[in-house]
Amino acid sequence: MSSKLYKTVILSHSDSLFRFALSILKEPEAAKDAVQDCLVKIWKKRDQLDEVDNVQAWAFRVVKNHCLDIVRGSRHTEGLEHTYTLSDGQTADFDLLYQDQEQWLQRVLARLPEKQRQIFHLREVEEMSYQEIAQVMEITMSEVKVSLHRARGTVRSSMQKVETYGT
Repeated sequence: MSSKLYKTVILSHSDSLFRFALSILKEPEAAKDAVQDCLVKIWKKRDQLDEVDNVQAWAFRVVKNHCLDIVRGSRHTEGLEHTYTLSDGQTADFDLLYQDQEQWLQRVLARLPEKQRQIFHLREVEEMSYQEIAQVMEITMSEVKVSLHRARGTVRSSMQKVETYGT
C-alpha cells in the first residue's frame, strides 16, 4: 500500500475511527491516543494491506481490539458521567431539553451489553453496512442484525418509558 493510498483509505476515516474509539473508551484523550497508536500499527503493516479485502473494516477492527485491550488493562468502568456546558452561559428551554435527552440516551446506551453498544454505534453513528459491521466485529451478519434489533428495542422501550412516566 502506497503512502497515497494510506492517506486516502485510512486517514480519511480517522474521524470515524476516533468516534468509534471514544464510544468504547469514553475519554477523548484516551481515544485520540488509541487511534494514533492504531494508525502507527497500520502504517507499519501497510505492505500487507493489499491482501486485506476491506481495509476500512480491518482498520475499525484494529481500533476495536486495541481499545478493548486498553479497557481490559485499565479496568474502565461503564457509565462514566459526562458534563455538558452551554455556550455563553445561555439556557434556552430547547437546549436544556436536548441535553436531558442526550444524557438519557447516553445512560441507556451505557447499559447495553458491550457488543450491542459497539454494533449500534457502527450502524447509527458511523453508518456502516451490516456486512462492514460483521467484518469489524468478526461475527456473522445475522448476529449483527439480532444485536442491532435488540439494542434498538432497548432504546425504544426506554424512550417510551421516559415519555410516558417522565423518569
